[in-house]
Formats: sequence, structure tokens, C-alpha cells
Amino acid sequence: MKRRSRFFACSVMVPAMLTLLSAEATVAVAAPPASIAPFLQQHCVDCHDSSSREGGLDLTALGSDFADAALQAKWVRIHDRVRDGEMPPHDADQPSVAQNAAFLRTLSADLHTAHAKTKGTVLRRLNKHEYERTLNALLGTHVQVADLLPDDGRAHGFDNIGEALDLSPVQIQRYMEAAAIALDACVGFGPQPETEVQSLTFDTGRNAANIGKSWIKRPDGAVAVVTECCSAVKIHELQIRHTADYRVRLHVSAHQSEKPVVYRVHAGRDFFNSIPLFGIFEAPPGDAVINQFEVLLRPNETIRLWPELPQYWLKATDIPDYTGPGIALHRLEVEGPLFDEWPSRGHKLRFGDLPTEDFGPKHQRDKPWYRPQYKLVSSDPASDLARVLAPFLEAAFRRPVTDEIAAPFIAIGQAELEEGASLEQALRTAQIAALCSPDFLFLLEPEGELDDHALAARLSYMLWGLPPDGELLTLAERAQLRQPTILQQQTERLLADPRASHYAQHFTDQWLNLREIDFTTPDQQLYPEYDASLRHAMLEETRMFFDEMLRQNRSVTEFLNSDWTFLNERLAEHYGIDGVGGVAMRRISLKPEHHRGGVLTHASVLKVSANGTSTSPVTRGAYVLDRILGIEPPPPPEGVAGVEPDIRGATTLREQLEKHRSVESCNACHRVIDPPGFALENYDVMGGYRENYRSLGTDFPQPPAELTGGRNVRWRIGPPVDASGETTEGRPFSNLTEYKQLLVEQPDSFLRALATKIATNATGRAMGFSDRPELERIAQAVAGDGHGLRTMIHAVIQSDIFRRK
Repeated sequence: MKRRSRFFACSVMVPAMLTLLSAEATVAVAAPPASIAPFLQQHCVDCHDSSSREGGLDLTALGSDFADAALQAKWVRIHDRVRDGEMPPHDADQPSVAQNAAFLRTLSADLHTAHAKTKGTVLRRLNKHEYERTLNALLGTHVQVADLLPDDGRAHGFDNIGEALDLSPVQIQRYMEAAAIALDACVGFGPQPETEVQSLTFDTGRNAANIGKSWIKRPDGAVAVVTECCSAVKIHELQIRHTADYRVRLHVSAHQSEKPVVYRVHAGRDFFNSIPLFGIFEAPPGDAVINQFEVLLRPNETIRLWPELPQYWLKATDIPDYTGPGIALHRLEVEGPLFDEWPSRGHKLRFGDLPTEDFGPKHQRDKPWYRPQYKLVSSDPASDLARVLAPFLEAAFRRPVTDEIAAPFIAIGQAELEEGASLEQALRTAQIAALCSPDFLFLLEPEGELDDHALAARLSYMLWGLPPDGELLTLAERAQLRQPTILQQQTERLLADPRASHYAQHFTDQWLNLREIDFTTPDQQLYPEYDASLRHAMLEETRMFFDEMLRQNRSVTEFLNSDWTFLNERLAEHYGIDGVGGVAMRRISLKPEHHRGGVLTHASVLKVSANGTSTSPVTRGAYVLDRILGIEPPPPPEGVAGVEPDIRGATTLREQLEKHRSVESCNACHRVIDPPGFALENYDVMGGYRENYRSLGTDFPQPPAELTGGRNVRWRIGPPVDASGETTEGRPFSNLTEYKQLLVEQPDSFLRALATKIATNATGRAMGFSDRPELERIAQAVAGDGHGLRTMIHAVIQSDIFRRK
């Protein structure tokens, strides 16, 4: 036995050792492809061999296994640098035009073949937000389960890329918990809950203690809130018992003010005053008006009001004599719950037409406190389980379900029945299993051309972030969706639907990284004017701008430079633009003196491309390269320290970068990265226009009142801003206006970059080398048809990139 064991061990170890030795030998002899080796030897190896390794690149040991994604990416970068004339460097011997073309043609063919073999092999899982939205769409619920799930990976700027969406045992467990929550939430046995109106005032209950301390009781019975400190107003007696929409009517007016008073409404779970912002409203002077809106509320959630007032704090003794502005709160009315249907579609989908009965104690049923206890009635539970599960599985899996696919889930439910579970419990277990299965979690797409059901799902998740609706599924069932004309018609239908607003927000937030708006908070000493209303307007400007571009099919070059945008009074004030009043966002024409136009001047973009205290031409330059021009910024060389800003203002970051760029290994990258960052230097960390930096150094002069709104501030007027620079092609600019003009004059790179971003988000995979010809065709077709954004989206959807895996 021992001899056999030893023999067995050797028989396993020897091949393993040979494999390792073979792998080591392979690494040792790694070399570039023979077909391009002469070109590299003549023009590249002098600077990129094992001894010099300029830029950290040793071509003699790079290898030619293009199936390796990391290695393939390095060869793509080599291809592109030779194509763009960056390599060999201008001071080196140059290859002939024929040599250059032959090198690029040979390497391009190898890269194209290698990428084409691998691009359709990754399955895409629903990310956690898509999973939540899909559950709610399927079951007619409003559950919030995304936060239960582990964070998803991101790739290429998006959170729906298959290669970054792995699946772990922890996630499966969380999916089971989330599915159970959603399945339970859709149950609606018994009669529909009655709609009632709660009419409440602000001077009763726990709020009575605020009267005379921080609130004023007015003769008309209203309560006036006059300070921002501790001004989060809440009526504690409000009771929310059911998850549903509620119609809210706020009776408000301005107090001691000739101008409207702005206030924010927050609705949701009240967790230490951290409650989601719902909207921004105005209380006008004069008689009370009603601000009415509908909002989704869940049990024990609430509504809070935050007035925006100039006075932050007052002593209680000063309250009676205070003559400044405030907001008068007259009454709050909450009507609900409001249901579109009862029971929900999820209830009907879960239980079909199965009847129910109340099995609670009969002698208690006439009591006012009695609550019915329902159960499903079935004379043949096993048969009913299979019958009810069939349509549930088809709806959940977004395509027809064969007996073979359904069998495992029916078996799970029947096993539950055999162990004594009720029919409802057995259905629940089988349905949880379905909602955690690959058929639900993944977009199952065949390699090659997508079938109609896969195409329907891809289209719907792209534009709505939801599973396909009945019309798409009907067309898929008839095998008609793949017809180009019908696909175009359905694309238009989805874009015209209100649910397409998801695309404007989802794509914009990821393309421009707006989801990181709260990653940093502007330093309150340097930027005390930053607040929640400004943040809200920042995001709304960019999302509404994208939506307008899409609805009107405007030229995508207007993302680079436009003579219009969307503003409200708060954002217009921030931009220094007069004549815009009120909290509502509206389209505004821009003038050159406004220093605005295109997304690069949107405060949201300028905010997410900076930190909380300072701007960096390097950070912003890398942002523009990646997000706008589709150029992956080169990584910094090893062992070189970054440049830290001097917030005291003794030296500017440009001055520090000039020293940094004197290092040869740094200059090659910074000459590409820095120019767009320099062009944006006239804009501070919250997107305000500036001609001087703000500084906390006491040696600088204090700002005038027109720059501070009359507030006492700690910051000082620092050194002047220099926004000039020169592109890598040697084209000079003195400010962002001139830099944007350079981009608009040569829009091809932006067209390709935007088409790539749209296609990446639409397909859930990174675009690679073999996609380049199709992306170039899309860009050229769009350029020849007015550069329209809607045209570009149609072109992507009609392309082989979208229609094939």
C-alpha cells in the first residue's frame, strides 16, 4: 500500500513538475512575434531591452501570447504609439512609410484575431442595482435590497461589465435574503388597505417645545422657522404603515420676506437626520400656497423639511423680536396609501388563481383587533405547484421556459411539500431558488448572433435598466425583433417612454463619474458656499443636458461646447449668471462672458475631477483623456513621488509641475496629461469660475463682498490662475474656450470615444481591438448624419457589436 501511495504521488508530481519547468522555460524564452521582430530590433530594442527598459518596457521578453489579456493590452499600446507617430521618438532613426505600414498591418491582424476569439466568452451578471430593479419590476414591489448585496466591481468606468462581476458564495446567500424580502413584500391577501388623509400641524406633540426657542408661533396659527440651525422640521405624529405612494400637500408661505424662501424636502428612513433628498421647493410671500407631490414611503419612514435661511442661529431671547426672513409652516396633509393595483402583479404571479381562506380562530373574527390569517386552498398541491411555477419562471427568466429548465425548481418545491411544508412555503422556496439561479442572475446570451429574447433583454437593460416588457417579449416570441426596421422602431419606443430617463441618469453618472459626487466634500474654510441645494442642481444640470441632447438628437459636439445649459437660481448664482429665478431647472442661453458651455464646464464634472481643497491639472487631465477623449492615461513610473498642492498658496501646482516635468521619465506622460488639466484651471473644486486661487495664507488680500455674498470667510485671494498650455500636437491655447475650440475642430477622437463608451455600457463588455473597425464605421456614419446623439445610439444598437456576443 505504501509503495502504491509513493508511486501514485510520484506519478502525480512528476508531470506537475514537468509542467512547471515547461512554464518556466516558456517564460525564459518569451519573445516578440517573429513577424515583427526585425522592425522592433531595428527601431525599438535599443531603448526597450533588458538593460535600458525605458518606460518599464522590455520588448525582448514581452512574449507573443496574445490570448493573455494583459499582454494583449501592452501590444495594443505599442501598436497605437507607433500608429500615432509617438514611437520611435522624433530624434531617433525613423522607419520608412512602407516599413511602418507593414509593421502595423501585421501586428493589427494578430491583435484582431486574438481579441475576436475571446470577446464573447464572458457571461454578464446583473449588477446589484439591476437585480433590485428587476425584482421590483417582476413583483410590483418597492423593496430596497441593493445595499444587502456586496459591492460590484467596475471596469472601464461602468458597473455592468461582465469581467468585473464575479459571483461568490456570500453573494448567493445575500441573493437568497433579498429574494425572500421581495417575495414577502408582494403578498397582498385580503382587502386593499383603505386610503386615508392625515392632516397635521407643526405646533403640537414634541414640536411644541420648539415654540419660543427656535420657532415662532404666528397669529394665523402657523409656525415660523427662522434659523438654519436645528431646522430639520419633522412631524413625529405622521404614521406610515404600508409601502406605497403617498400624496403630500404642504401648506407654506414666506415669513417676513418679500422673496420666496427655498426649502428642501427629504423623504425616507430617518437615520440620525441622514435622509434622502426628494426635492427642492419654494414658499412664496403672501397667503399660504400648497406644494403638492407624490412620494414613495415605506413603513416608519417620514418627511423632513430643511429651510434655507440666511440666519444660522439665534438666542432664544432674540426670537420674539426677530425681523428677518423665515418660512411659515401652516399644515401638512398626507394622503395614502395609493395603489395602482391590488393585489400586486407579484402576488398574482406568485400564487396564480389559487383561492385562499382565513384559517384564524372563528370565535375571534368579530373582534375589532382581529387580523385574518390566510392560506392557499388546493386539492392537489403538487399539481398546483407545477402549474403556478411555470408562468413565474417564464416571467423571471425573460424567455420561454422548457420542461427541462423548470424541472429542478418544481423538484425543490415538491420536496418541500413531501417534508410537510404548506403550498405557500413550497412555492416560496422554489421561487427563491429561481431568483438566485443563473437564468435570473445572468443575461444568458449565445455566442455569435443574439437570439430575439437575448436581444430584447440587452435592449431593455440598456435603455430602461429593466427586463423587457410585454411588447418586446411578444416580438421576440415571433422572432421579429432582429429585423433592423423593427429593432429601430422598438428603440424609438423605448427612448420615448418615461422609463428611458433611467438611461440619461445611469449612463451620464457612469460615463462622467458623477456617482462620485460625494467622494469628497469641499473644505468649508475655502468653499463655505457649497451646500445640498447646489449639489442637487449640479447633478440635475448634467443629467438634463444629456436628456435634452438625446430627445432633440443634438450634435454630440455640443458635449464639448454649447451655447446653452440648464440652470436654476442657485446654480446660476454660483456661475455668476443673472436673470434666473426660482428652484426649477430650465434651459438657459449662454454668452461668452459666462465662461460656460459643454460638460467640461458643468459644476458636477468639475467637482468629481477635483478633491475637496484643490484642483490638479494631472487629475483633471487624466479625467478628460479617459472620459472625453477615450485615451487611457499612462501610469506613473515607479519610484517617482506625486505632486502635492500647497493650499497656503506659496506656489501653484503649475509651478510645481514645471519642476516635475523636468524629469525625462515624467515629461513623456505629462505632456499628454497636463494640457487639458491646465485648460480647466479657471474652475475651482466646486466648479466656480475663478481668476485667482483661494488661499488660507494670511499674506494674501481679503475678497470683496461681491465674491463672498457678504459673509465672513477665512479664505483669501491667492495667486492668479494660468490656464494656458499646448497640446501634444503643438497647438497653443490660453484658456478653456480656446482648448474646447481645438477639440470641436477635430471631433473624430471624441466621436470614437463616445461611441466606445455607449457600446461598452450597452453590451456589458469592454471594446477591444477587433471592435475598432465597427466603432470607426459608427463614428463615420454619425459624422455624416449631423453628429446626433440619438443617431449614435441607433447606430450602436444596429451594429454587430450590439447584435452579436
